Amino acid sequence: MSQQQPARLLLIDPHPPADSSVAKALEEGGFEVRCCSEAEAVAALGAADGGIDLVVVCGDLSDDRLERLRAAAAAGSPAQSVPLLLLGSRAPERALDAGADDVLRRPFGLAELLARCRALVRRRQLAMPARTVLRCGPIEMVVEEHEVRRNSERIALSPREFRLLRFLLENQRRTWPRDVLLAQVWGELEGPSLDPKTVDVHIHWLRLKLEEDPSNPLLISTVRGRGYRLG
Repeated sequence: MSQQQPARLLLIDPHPPADSSVAKALEEGGFEVRCCSEAEAVAALGAADGGIDLVVVCGDLSDDRLERLRAAAAAGSPAQSVPLLLLGSRAPERALDAGADDVLRRPFGLAELLARCRALVRRRQLAMPARTVLRCGPIEMVVEEHEVRRNSERIALSPREFRLLRFLLENQRRTWPRDVLLAQVWGELEGPSLDPKTVDVHIHWLRLKLEEDPSNPLLISTVRGRGYRLG
């Protein structure tokens, strides 16, 4: 089950978040905004976790600082490079040469700001390879990147845990017996030779990593006498 999520945006703004009219406008426009310093933005981009869609910089940066930010934003493949929008007063051509993808000179209208942001995010999404995103409650899986998050926090899973969770996400609200899960996740050759309790152990490990209270699971349910169900 795939759903559209808000575009994630890093906002480098000298004003506190509560006082930033730009941050408020972007949030009201449907973006998920994280206000941060320039150094924090470089670190977040360097993490290359695929979770950032746009960087907006309030104020003029020197060429070397802008180039440093551009290098961090382009750390992945060209198709995954994060666009930079500069809000300032410097000459647009100079900022573009230094690495900005777009420049909006002050004073500017908030409607134009939102339109520029949407256009940059849309352009990046069109350039990126298609991604399969599976969701259930706070859990999100990006299949091609072998990535799982809970409330936006990355969760490390073993390859087998990942395959089991993927099968459950792709087949939500259905109850699956242990022998079927063994065949689907472990394979028709390996699965029949395994103890069915192998499934119980892996479900337990998934609950420890994904459930808020593993002793009272809300995501992965046990259906007595029948098997397990997600959602």
